[in-house]
Amino acid sequence: MVKVTVERLPHSTVRLDIAADQEEFEEAVERAFRRISQRVQVPGFRPGRAPRRLVERRVGREYIIAEAQRELMDRLYREALQQHDLVPVSDPEVEVYQEEPLAFRVEVQIYPRAELDGYRDIRVEPREVTVAEEEIDEVIEQLRRGQAIWRVPAEPRRPQDGDQVVVDIEAFEGDQPFQEPLRNGTFVLGESNLFAEIDQAIRSLLPGEEAEFDITFAEDDERISPELRGKTLHYKVKLHEVKERELPERDDTFAQSLGAATLAELRERIRRDLLRQKAQAARAEVLQTAVERLVEVAKLELPPALIDRQVAADIERLRERLRQQGTSLEEYLRFQGKTLEEFAQELRPEAEARLRRYFVLEAFAEAEGIQVSEEELEAEIERLATASGRPDEYRAFYNVPSIRSYLADELHERKVSERLLELVTEGRGPVTGEAAALLAGGEGEESGEAPSSEPGEEQPVADAPLAEAEASGTSSESTEHVLVEDSERG
Repeated sequence: MVKVTVERLPHSTVRLDIAADQEEFEEAVERAFRRISQRVQVPGFRPGRAPRRLVERRVGREYIIAEAQRELMDRLYREALQQHDLVPVSDPEVEVYQEEPLAFRVEVQIYPRAELDGYRDIRVEPREVTVAEEEIDEVIEQLRRGQAIWRVPAEPRRPQDGDQVVVDIEAFEGDQPFQEPLRNGTFVLGESNLFAEIDQAIRSLLPGEEAEFDITFAEDDERISPELRGKTLHYKVKLHEVKERELPERDDTFAQSLGAATLAELRERIRRDLLRQKAQAARAEVLQTAVERLVEVAKLELPPALIDRQVAADIERLRERLRQQGTSLEEYLRFQGKTLEEFAQELRPEAEARLRRYFVLEAFAEAEGIQVSEEELEAEIERLATASGRPDEYRAFYNVPSIRSYLADELHERKVSERLLELVTEGRGPVTGEAAALLAGGEGEESGEAPSSEPGEEQPVADAPLAEAEASGTSSESTEHVLVEDSERG
């Protein structure tokens, strides 16, 4: 009979001491002999028919014992994992301390389990959200700007805040162009995040005029790309055109252009939209606080190998995302001025925090008995398919195994979130008042849209190396970083 003892070590590591009895070891040796005898040629005997002593003389008894040990160790190790409900996340480290009968020790990092003590005592106060008239006014102004007409001023003048300008911008390092020049770039002053020196130069010009100036970039300025740090570039700017906004009147006609009967109705729609957004944000805030408190009370040791795997997965997802954007991880790292090892080390804390939240919430779900039944999953598929407007097509889509699994995970996460919010607020919900009614009415829930084509894939924790240019699509990725501060890109 196999003897197994389990010793728990730090960082979700276990040491298994596994010892086979004499009978089982002898049976393993016999099986090893039979396998080897099929492969060994002994003169005068067909494969598998030679006496054991002749086979041992030909290959050595040590070879047969080693073969038996390999087979027995693999089987006994797997049985020990299954017997003690252990899931390995790293390669095992094996030490054989007794040859016959076989006895060995295995150290391996395992899938962790969080222990939650006192989690039912966690309390988070619901949020009360309101919408001020000034906030509605701000949205209306944004809508008016969106419907504005750009007109050339009656008299030529210098640009000012809110004006749209069309410019050429060139940058030189010494006598050589630093990058491709920008031709007929369109910007809105005060809204496009140009370098301050470029913005000021444009404001000093009349249409048709040009300006030249230098910009010296600090060596330690992390807001700019590494290629610019410590350099002094010479800029040439030519202003072609200035246009000013002509805003629509704030009246019922303006409201009707946006689908409302009156300005008062438009204001009410905006108020409800803002209230809904604030309610969703407040719910997310309460949920985040609840999860943080849950993590605080949890006892959990993450195995380093699992964090390594998470970081590697994050990097591979980023690599694929960059490939789809037409660039590479290597180019991204050069832009960041980092090695792969440095980047992986930067990702590690967030990867660890994400894993910690995951295991704590899994433990919470288990403690609360939260599961997703087939009936609940079918009901959710029916709800989404009906809401899509193409029920037959979407029922088939949602029943693809990978999509169905993704949907089950989403439903499970939703049930966990709702139960946690119910617990920490003692049933009051994350928000109070009218905002609570908006959430309770299902507004802000899933709209029935299909999941992405790659369900369940986590987004990389790092952004793409280049943001979109602010110049209405006229500037290229090769020139934008000499115009705009990285930290301010939209």
